[in-house]
Amino acid sequence: MTLCFDAESLEGHVSNQDGLDAMRECFAAEAAGKTRLPHRIDTPTGKGFLRVMPAVFDDVMGLKIMTLVEGIGNRYMVLLYQVDTGALLAMFDADELTRIRTAATTALAGLQMCATPPDEMGLIGTGFEAVGHLRMMAHIWPLRTVHAYSPNAERRERFAAQMSAELKIDVKAVATSREALAGMPCVVLATKAKLAVVDGADFAPGAVVLSIGSTRLDLRELDDRSLERAAVVVVDDTDAVLAESADIADNMKNGNLTREHLLPLSALVDGKALPKISGKRDLLVLKTVGTALQDLAMARAVYRDPAMQGRATDIGTLLTLKGFANKNVLVTQTT
Repeated sequence: MTLCFDAESLEGHVSNQDGLDAMRECFAAEAAGKTRLPHRIDTPTGKGFLRVMPAVFDDVMGLKIMTLVEGIGNRYMVLLYQVDTGALLAMFDADELTRIRTAATTALAGLQMCATPPDEMGLIGTGFEAVGHLRMMAHIWPLRTVHAYSPNAERRERFAAQMSAELKIDVKAVATSREALAGMPCVVLATKAKLAVVDGADFAPGAVVLSIGSTRLDLRELDDRSLERAAVVVVDDTDAVLAESADIADNMKNGNLTREHLLPLSALVDGKALPKISGKRDLLVLKTVGTALQDLAMARAVYRDPAMQGRATDIGTLLTLKGFANKNVLVTQTT
C-alpha cells in the first residue's frame, strides 16, 4: 500500500521532539556512512525553477520535488521508497516536514555549539521559518527573552505578540537588527533577503550565529564582516553549502573563509570538537541549505508512527512492479 499525507494530516501533529529525534538519526547515519546524497538538480523554468533532490537514507530512499514560481511561491513534495523492494511507501506534502526538519537541524547544531543553554536569543526574521525556529528553540532551551527584528514594523509587532502568547516567553519586537544582536549569546537568522541583514560588528564576542537563509546564490544573509569573525562554519552538507549559499561562496572567493573553516554537522554529532576561539575569529557560525537526507529522515519518522499512519489516506498500490524475466539478473550501478 501507499500512504498519502496531505498538509492537513501533518500540520500540528508532528512534534518538535519528533523532528529533533529524526535529525539525530539523519546525521548519525551520515557519520556512519549509511547515506547517499547526489547533487540536487535545478531546472530553470523562466518564472522560477523545478528542483529534484534524490537521496538514500539507511533502509529508505526517495526524493524531494520542489517548485518555485516568482511572485507565487513554493510547493514541496516528498516520495518515500523502501530500498530492498523499491516499493513506494508514502507521498507527502512536504511544507510542514520542511519547516520542522529545518528548525530541528538548527536546534541539533545549537545544542552542540552552545556551551551553556541560553535563556535569551536574538532573531532576525518573523516569517514562516522564524515561527518554526522559535518554537523549536523554546523546546530545547530555557528561553525567557527573545529580541525579534524584521523590516516591517507591523509584522514584527504581530509576530512578537503572537509568539509571546503561544510560548509564554517575552518576545520583544525591536526596531533594528543591531538591537536584536546586542549582547545576545545566540542569534538565529531566518530570512529570504537578497542583501545581508546584519552587520558583523554587532554580534557579541563569542556568539553562536545560526544562519539558515542564503540558500541560493541570489540571496544573502551574513555580511563579509560576520564571516571574517568566524572561527568555524558548521554546515549541513559541505558541497551543497559551497554550491548554493552566496554567504559562503562569496567569502571563499574573497579569502575570508577556506575549506578548513567548514565543519560538517555529522562530524560534530559524531564527537568532533569545535575549534578554540581566538583573536578576531570569535564567532561560531552555522550555515544550512537543507538536504534530501533531512527530508527522508523526517518522512520515515512520520511514516513509521502508527498514530500518523492513521491520519494518512491509503491510496492502494500506486505503482505496479515490472519484474525481471530472468530472476538471476544482477543489477549494478556504474558511475
